[in-house]
Amino acid sequence: MELKIDGQICDLKAGSIAVPGYDAARLADPEACREGRSLKIPIPATPRNDALVGFACDPHAAGGFNDALHTAELSAEGSALIGGTVRLLAASGEGYTLEIRDGGAGWAENAARRMFSRLGVAWDNVVTPTAIVESWTDDSPVKFFPIHRDEYRRQNSSSDLLPAERLLSVEDYHPFLHVATLVGQIFREADYEVKSRFFESAFFRSLYMSGAYSSRDTTAAAGRMGFSARRLAPATAAANELGRVSANPKAVANTVGNIVDTATPQSVDADGEAIDGLFNNGNCFSTDNGKIVFTPPTEISVGFEYRLKYTTAHRIVSRTRLKGFDTVYLGPGAEFRFELANRYRDLREAVAPNFTYRALVFDHLAGAQYRLTYTRNGVPGTVWTDFAARSAQVTTPASGTVADPVLLVRSGSQWVAYRGDWALYNGYVGETGQTMVEVRLRTAAESVSPASPKYFNLIYFAGAEPGMALTLHKECSLRPRFLSAPGFGSRIAFADVAQHRIRQSELLDALAHLFNLRFYTEEATRRVWIEPEGEFFGAGPETDWSGRTDFSQPVERRPVAPEIHEVRTWRYRDGDGAVARFDAGEEAPLGAWSFAADSYAAMQGEKVLRNPLFSPSLNAAGHYLNAPSALIPEVGDRDDAEEDGTNFTLRIVRYAGMHPLPGDERWGYPSGRSEYPLAAFHFAGDDAAEGFTLCFEDRDGQQGLHRFYDGQVRREASRERIILSLRLAPHEFEALLTPGTGAPDIRSVFRIDTGAGVVRAALHAVGDYDPAKASVRCTFNRLMED
Repeated sequence: MELKIDGQICDLKAGSIAVPGYDAARLADPEACREGRSLKIPIPATPRNDALVGFACDPHAAGGFNDALHTAELSAEGSALIGGTVRLLAASGEGYTLEIRDGGAGWAENAARRMFSRLGVAWDNVVTPTAIVESWTDDSPVKFFPIHRDEYRRQNSSSDLLPAERLLSVEDYHPFLHVATLVGQIFREADYEVKSRFFESAFFRSLYMSGAYSSRDTTAAAGRMGFSARRLAPATAAANELGRVSANPKAVANTVGNIVDTATPQSVDADGEAIDGLFNNGNCFSTDNGKIVFTPPTEISVGFEYRLKYTTAHRIVSRTRLKGFDTVYLGPGAEFRFELANRYRDLREAVAPNFTYRALVFDHLAGAQYRLTYTRNGVPGTVWTDFAARSAQVTTPASGTVADPVLLVRSGSQWVAYRGDWALYNGYVGETGQTMVEVRLRTAAESVSPASPKYFNLIYFAGAEPGMALTLHKECSLRPRFLSAPGFGSRIAFADVAQHRIRQSELLDALAHLFNLRFYTEEATRRVWIEPEGEFFGAGPETDWSGRTDFSQPVERRPVAPEIHEVRTWRYRDGDGAVARFDAGEEAPLGAWSFAADSYAAMQGEKVLRNPLFSPSLNAAGHYLNAPSALIPEVGDRDDAEEDGTNFTLRIVRYAGMHPLPGDERWGYPSGRSEYPLAAFHFAGDDAAEGFTLCFEDRDGQQGLHRFYDGQVRREASRERIILSLRLAPHEFEALLTPGTGAPDIRSVFRIDTGAGVVRAALHAVGDYDPAKASVRCTFNRLMED
């Protein structure tokens, strides 16, 4: 054997040296990767060694050996058995005791020390609707997916033709972070190269985890200057020549007055009903010369949350859009533009007898003449009606069959097919009407102080035609957000959306739990091999070592079952809101999977293996009325009084890309497309896309994540460990710990001779290796297929 310190050969004592072996159990835990192998080795006091250790026994030596970094390598027959940093533990006239440390993986140490938010992912953006939509299809590591915050459903007026339109704003989206980018950055920042087929797979690269905005206790600020204000009564105004209605009490005309009226507790509205939830701490909300104003006692950075409910007059302008009040201006840099969707259903595909309809020609030109025909009692081209206006009300005959309406336009002396856009609505639908709108808007934080208070008299509604009416309802509210999530127009960087209070290693732990990962680090080349257990063992070349068994040493067989519990359950962290209600109804947690071992040797009881980071999610349809088929993740808990509506329990989802919407459904402004971004924890599948699940259990015909554990748990329940001695040369021991060379390594499947037959097995452990001995003790896990 040969020992080198800083590349210089040392003198060794006579006798053998055994180096530490290998333990596969450590590969499953990123935390265990922080600890490497170490070997204490004595060397004699010789002139050569005295010089190499800096004359450690000389009290007048210029410096100590351990004052500088040194490296050492122990080899045999030219093969490195262990190498790394070396330190001096003891010195005497007889010799020295050194410790070689084949150190723990630097990436594991780095990840355990550094906070998640310190990851240097290169990303920044301005929070606008356009940026949100662009994130769905670009290669950004941050995508803003729609979410639905858990809440009790609001009742609509019985007189509404359609439910109130819930307009989407930036608050209806949440940042989700690309998991593959995050993991890659963890290793890049530690200067390691990852080798992983799994990490390069489309499945893994489709994973996103929910981000988080900065969060801290704002109780003190809210207690000193918080308020919640509401309107006392509805107000109606008509649009001016610019199509605007202001919320300025000092305006002479075209105004609905202040956006809210009071924050005084126990106030009664115009209907004599007490208003719930009003408060005005420190009397910071007040009225100054008729204008509402927020005056804090000290300078503070604060944003404001507006919950607006209004009814706008509208005119149908296309199959997808209405003209009305679709813009809200809340102050400089806070102009929110939306699109009022045309939610009236086009009935051309479902014409029925004895029914009244309205034909509406969107691109009507003055003087144009139209003829509406249909197929009646099987006869196509039957004239239904002629008209010369933008719309006409028509009724089908009381009997017979009707189908396939066709619109013609007069061209000279002939009727030709109309090539523009038109629709056939229910007869009660007029060209004009009213739409009720609900929207929650949050402004970016701004500095407000006693000398520079915040007034709210610059607000206006716009986008309508002159004369159109707007009614602002008494349900409108206003409150400050002292830790406001980034509002419309805020510029944010990756750190702003990654404010989880976790270490980087916690993400790796969570992923290891989900996918049964194995991590092996080759420090010399700074490579990390990462695969699920079933793919890690078997990735190396299959090797026949049946002739290597040293039968002078005993062969021992041990069942694995005594090391495991009779029932093991893999699951996520507890869910909240919709998931908690689902679990209560199912009497079982969403995403959990259990395996029961048949062996009576297993330990009694159940062991629950809970993910350290992620909670499950449910997607539900019906939350966005313009696209009721869209499946949107439900987050938060409507019964949690302390929840501020910004962050929620950490989730993991798969992004399936843009998913088509059926029929006339459209996603909101600024997309306007008949598709939406589908991000889900579980998706049963439909005609447009295959399903998938991140549940551990199978659900809706989708195979769960238990597939990453199936082979292991079946093997542990019914197979055995085989402990025997193998004859290994130094170069073979070195190759075992150096994957990817083409030689057998720790990932290989081995054929070994047990004395009772040859079996296939994976390497579980290698004992201390001494090249001078005939063999080394090895432990194998017998595979299911011999």
